[in-house]
Amino acid sequence: MNDTIMNATIKKGIDLLDSGQIQEAIVVLGGYLNDHKDEPDSWFFLGDALAENGQLDEAIERYHEGLKLAPEDMDALTTLGDMLFEAGKHKDAIACYKKVQEIDPQDADALVSIGLVYNSQERGEDAIRAFRQALELDPVSVFAWNALGDALYGLGDVEGAIKAFEKGVEIDPEDPAAHFNLGELYYDLEELEEAEEECLEAVRLDPAYGMAYLTLGGICMDQDRTADAIAFFEKYLKYETSSQAIDMIAEVKAVVEGLREELKG
Repeated sequence: MNDTIMNATIKKGIDLLDSGQIQEAIVVLGGYLNDHKDEPDSWFFLGDALAENGQLDEAIERYHEGLKLAPEDMDALTTLGDMLFEAGKHKDAIACYKKVQEIDPQDADALVSIGLVYNSQERGEDAIRAFRQALELDPVSVFAWNALGDALYGLGDVEGAIKAFEKGVEIDPEDPAAHFNLGELYYDLEELEEAEEECLEAVRLDPAYGMAYLTLGGICMDQDRTADAIAFFEKYLKYETSSQAIDMIAEVKAVVEGLREELKG
């Protein structure tokens, strides 16, 4: 098989994955892997598809195999760390991120990822320390500022959290995640007008930002704006297709049905 055909096969698999045809993507990328087991990316592409299908253990196995061929592939190590984190294998996830650090001590994102694992373990102080170390390396990392804001809020430092999120927005006003994080914080503080403004900005910047629609729906429910709530929740259901969100999707569908009945009177 020549390079043109090989690249076309990979592109077909990725296109299928991007369009939500996950099973078809797995078949195409699995076929490619069978013929190109000496290529690290062939393992990684299939791993991505399996992860998207909720087959996290299988995806992790594929990444381990690919990394045997390319042990210093920083992108692959980071992705494997993310998968391990999602699977609850925190020690192994941190090991992946630390390997990235060893390869490139200036990689601030690896420190942020380590901090996120700590934060999930309720090791807030350790997480904050990691985020601040990341910001020493990269003071304009919106990823780090957003993570710091989450950790500070978790420890009850509301003012510090707001400042961190606002710093993220200041650095990159076009980053929808920065606006969403600030909006979500305002929502938790029951400052609904500010929360709605930030979440609307998030979906303006990224119309497929599902979590922002979820928060907007909640804001509208709190304000008895039933029709608006339904519209936002339906947008969430349109854009949220991840297999990891199955329970939330089912819950939102039930809420939408209840709101529709409410509108009927």
